[in-house]
Amino acid sequence: MTYTIMGVDRKNSRIGIAIATYSLAVGSTCPQLVENKYAITSQASTNPLIGEKIAKIIKTKDPELAINEILNKDKFQEYRQIAVLSLNGDKYTHTGSKTKYFKGSIKSKNSIAIGNFLYNEKVLINMMKSFEENSEYELGERLIKSLIAGKKSGGQSGSDGQHLPERSACLMIGSKDEIFPIDIRVDFSDKPIEELSKAFKKYKKMHDYYLARALEPSKIPSQDDWVKKLKSINKDK
Repeated sequence: MTYTIMGVDRKNSRIGIAIATYSLAVGSTCPQLVENKYAITSQASTNPLIGEKIAKIIKTKDPELAINEILNKDKFQEYRQIAVLSLNGDKYTHTGSKTKYFKGSIKSKNSIAIGNFLYNEKVLINMMKSFEENSEYELGERLIKSLIAGKKSGGQSGSDGQHLPERSACLMIGSKDEIFPIDIRVDFSDKPIEELSKAFKKYKKMHDYYLARALEPSKIPSQDDWVKKLKSINKDK
């Protein structure tokens, strides 16, 4: 009962992942960014340790070898769904035989769409289509638009076949030149994708400030003064 889009923006050396699900606080268990070079999701019967173990060894091994090495030590691997995407475009996915239908993944040149307990395969198809067709937008917007496309295509189904609403969502975006990623989470909401979109629009205006403050705090104004400056600029437009 989860759908995820992972994508790269090669031109700007950025990589990201967006995920929505019925489970609560998905950002704390499923998605990861490693050194702003790799996106990982470990979902379905989620065990966060699997993603963490992959993250430790992926720096020296390709995605397929990294996943297989960890899964071969997991007696419940058929209950797991895992995907890895690198900034260079390397991709690998695993969907265990005991994950719930509809389940699967789709790969394109710059992205992976993956999910389980979905309404049907069109959820993934339309997520991928949205990501690839919205290349004029920056990466965060493309990822959120992809989640919206997945929701509009039916989203998740429960054990009884009935629609399940999303209750949490997460967006992570890393850049090769930035010391920390964008990491926005909606842990519990009736409309987590919509709330994620709102939070991202607010946060992205501040991300450069937080990066600059981390590197040169003595040269950066206080946050409230920065916000006032932003409001003044927007007012003049």
